[in-house]
Amino acid sequence: MAPVPQLVFLSGSVTAGSKADRIAAWCAGQLTSQPVATRVFTGADLEFPFYRPLVGDHGPAVADYLAALERADGLVLVSPAYHGSVSGLLKNALDYVNELADARQPFFDGRAIGCVGVALGEQGATSTVAALRTIGHALRGWPTPLGVTLSRESALLDDRGEPQDERARAQLRMMLGQVVTLARLNARRRVEARPPAPELQRA
Repeated sequence: MAPVPQLVFLSGSVTAGSKADRIAAWCAGQLTSQPVATRVFTGADLEFPFYRPLVGDHGPAVADYLAALERADGLVLVSPAYHGSVSGLLKNALDYVNELADARQPFFDGRAIGCVGVALGEQGATSTVAALRTIGHALRGWPTPLGVTLSRESALLDDRGEPQDERARAQLRMMLGQVVTLARLNARRRVEARPPAPELQRA
């Protein structure tokens, strides 16, 4: 049986009911019919203290977050554009990935990363996606060929959090398809890399 890919969605806005939270949740909801496991971290879930290296124990919330990232086969990062770049909240959460330097797959090594920028204008959304892709590369991840920029009409959501713009929905689904495709490869790699079970000792 093929292993089930683990996908993690991160939202970069701490505002309750933010577009970033709702888009992350909508994206995860698009995969309910597929054999994948999803975990969504809202902005409120990522409200960690400023990252400090060499601290050791960062607390249970950070430990749970890092454990989810270490198990992940793919990620989707959704950030609002703050002054043309990634929100400080999401950047700080991604700084904590430094704690995975000694993991079997260090940082985001081998993991697909879908990038979504949400802004009032296209320029801010585009520069935010570019920043997310740069961070993804620095963390040894594989940003998907398609990054999604949502601004003005394309960023409008209905009451269920679904983008009202047909092109926006199509692009998000295409990006998700790319993440899932690459995540399946990593899930298989993860299982195949497990050490063989020890042989039973004869009585």
